[in-house]
Amino acid sequence: MKNKSIFLLIFFIACGDNDNNDEEIVEIPEVVSYKMDIQPLFDSGCINCHGNQGQLSLTTYNNMMKGGKSGAIVIPNNGSGSLLIKKLDGTASGQRMPPAPVDPWTDIKISLVKKWIDEGAKNN
Repeated sequence: MKNKSIFLLIFFIACGDNDNNDEEIVEIPEVVSYKMDIQPLFDSGCINCHGNQGQLSLTTYNNMMKGGKSGAIVIPNNGSGSLLIKKLDGTASGQRMPPAPVDPWTDIKISLVKKWIDEGAKNN
């Protein structure tokens, strides 16, 4: 039940007015679930541009793990070294994701994705 509560809170924030209200998320789950925590973030904020058309698809786990024209975006067990995290936090060369005028992801959302990658980026 705890994971469902966190998921709903994260989903609300991802789909809400995007005021970057990190304080609304009390904690990141002990184990991050791709299906419950990560894919819903991609669905709500990424697949409009990174859907089945284009260089990188975030519509499924397998598509995401294939990467895009820049190569792999996820290095399992290495969130800090993964291009996905670097694009989200603005430390990669090129354009930050999501691009303006969309607000950048909150630190808590980025931390959630980074933790999932650090846990092995499993399709769970």
